[in-house]
Amino acid sequence: MNRLKLDFTLQTAEERNEFLKTYLVQFNDLNEHELETIANYLLWGKTSTGEALGAGIDIKTRNGTWDKKEKSESLEALLENPGFNDASLVRLNEVPPSKIPRQVFSRSEARKNAPPFLQKTFENLWAQIDQLDLLLNYYDLKVGKRINAPREKLLKKFTEEEQEQLKEKAAHLNQYQYLKKRHELVELRREQYILKDSYSETIAAAQSHYYQEGSLEIITFDFDVEVYPLGLVGQDKTSRLIFDKNFNPRALNEEQLRLISDRFWEKHEQKKGIDFRKLEDVYQIFLNYFELKDQQEIRESNYDVYGNSNQLLDTLKFYMDMADLTDIQREILDLKVKKVRNQDIAKYVNGKYGKGYTANYISTIFRQKIIVRINEAAQLHWDVIENCFYPENFKKCTSCGRELLLDSRNFVRKSRSKDGFNSKCKRCEKKERQNRKK
Repeated sequence: MNRLKLDFTLQTAEERNEFLKTYLVQFNDLNEHELETIANYLLWGKTSTGEALGAGIDIKTRNGTWDKKEKSESLEALLENPGFNDASLVRLNEVPPSKIPRQVFSRSEARKNAPPFLQKTFENLWAQIDQLDLLLNYYDLKVGKRINAPREKLLKKFTEEEQEQLKEKAAHLNQYQYLKKRHELVELRREQYILKDSYSETIAAAQSHYYQEGSLEIITFDFDVEVYPLGLVGQDKTSRLIFDKNFNPRALNEEQLRLISDRFWEKHEQKKGIDFRKLEDVYQIFLNYFELKDQQEIRESNYDVYGNSNQLLDTLKFYMDMADLTDIQREILDLKVKKVRNQDIAKYVNGKYGKGYTANYISTIFRQKIIVRINEAAQLHWDVIENCFYPENFKKCTSCGRELLLDSRNFVRKSRSKDGFNSKCKRCEKKERQNRKK
């Protein structure tokens, strides 16, 4: 039996400290475990602010069961960590390489292969990179982090007067400004690869076809390219049924069910093509999206970029709406489409929503959250069409009145309910929570 009889009726750390001054006199042989118990007794006393004296101190438990974990265990927790590098993710069936080769960007290749409308963008970008690079070189020399003079090749890009101006500017930089400039340099260098991805084929072949007109590459899609899971928006009568935003399986007649059945089994055996359920396929569509939206000359070309390409963008928009993105994610996506730099997006989002996102985390949100939600929406759409022949597998939301697949993706589980789910859909519950907060 524990011989310590500490007075837990005392709440404040000050009271417990006074109690221990007289209490400890009777003991002269306290063991390690008893000393630790007494220490914890004092640390958990309340201060004048109502917090425990030891708040923020990680007190080790007996078996370590409730100790703070240093590493995030779930993927969601990892992705929420602004310092997480999404490039470290690998598929389960892949063996990560022992050493990842460093990819070197070649300016000469970019000058040779980039379309004319990107050449000026590249030159302006490289001018900013070189200026920042030399500025940081001079700062490193000033503080002793660098011994050798800047590269001769880099110096030749500036006049003596420009070099002196940068040297003077470096002399007035503080540590915070220096780190900020370094971060900006990393972002500018990353932007080179983003621009390169917009005209070079980075994803597996057979997804898109490239046509040459003069020196400008035009990205478009042939009519024989398969699109999964269920084809394109507005392609035919079946598509108009399947992609109806108010799709109701209980309202379908026999002829409509037959058309949907034919499309379902046609797409059931998947061939090569574009699949909205795959992250890299949707990412590739976004790269083409940038080109189609930003380059009016492509739209005015002789090739039919409006046809399948525009239907593809409409299909993408359908799944974006179905994905039910958060306000922040929608703003990030909109800014990414407008080709705003990650660091500028982070600055805008942080100012508007009071966040602390970095430019790297904006990229993580785009690839690992926004696109993944679109993938999940496409998968849910497939599941809805697969179950539309069985109306009993659907449930009507008591708030919005939509007929939704009876699934945890649409409804919160509720054990006391007859069917095991809540009567309102997740989207309606979310709106109610937001209204209550307001």
